[in-house]
Amino acid sequence: MEFLISRTKRSYEFNMVKSHWHPYYELFYLVSGHCKIFINHTLYYVEPGDMIFISPGEIHRTTYHSSPVNERITLSFDKEYLTDMTKNCGGQMTVSLFGNSRICVPAGRRPYTEELIQKMVYEGAGQDGYSSMMKKNYLYELLVFLYRCQGAKADTGKMEVAEKAIEEAAEYIYHNFEVPITLNEMAERIHMSPAYFSRKFKAVTGFGFKEYLTNIRIREAASLLLNTDKSVTDIAMECGFGDGNYFGDAFKKIKGVSPRDFRKMQGIL
Repeated sequence: MEFLISRTKRSYEFNMVKSHWHPYYELFYLVSGHCKIFINHTLYYVEPGDMIFISPGEIHRTTYHSSPVNERITLSFDKEYLTDMTKNCGGQMTVSLFGNSRICVPAGRRPYTEELIQKMVYEGAGQDGYSSMMKKNYLYELLVFLYRCQGAKADTGKMEVAEKAIEEAAEYIYHNFEVPITLNEMAERIHMSPAYFSRKFKAVTGFGFKEYLTNIRIREAASLLLNTDKSVTDIAMECGFGDGNYFGDAFKKIKGVSPRDFRKMQGIL
């Protein structure tokens, strides 16, 4: 996968079936409607004109609400696609953009944004031998424009007290996945009953509590499998799995292959 663009409409009944993270960059632009995106451990209310930046490896899930139909555009591209821009800008722009998570495009500039995306779609059809260069140039133009938009005020939405508490719980899990964590302990930590915490966690994040915890652990395990020579057993223990068999089953369910096969395949699934 080098560079892909998709424009889709989703109803408020749509939910991402599986947890989601990937080894490439993604831009998510909401054309119309309303949605919520949970990235790593933070909840964002997304309004039309918002551009969401998702870096490689970030766990995220989108849920739609309020409006009957939501239209969004996604642009996905490999790290290598930004090589030239990183050389020219020293990586500062990329770090700034994808460290921001959300940028609001001013209403008067949204047609310009969508026109740039449409130009990328046009060149993506392979008009001639220059299309690849033109597509990359339009992407860079879009990223520079978004970099300039960073000061624009985004509508942060109305976050309930309970939603904020769930964010705090998710952040704790995100940074402490290697230690034993139970639903009852997390519910007590943020002063909720276990049943209410379980329902609210799912409603806010889109993940079940155990699903989120497991995915955080598997993501870290996948990184260790590819970047270290530690044994599968040691990695399982380091990532909070007390049982090696359970780790193997959970890993295969999420990644589609066993930990050993994943390492052999160098993470190319």
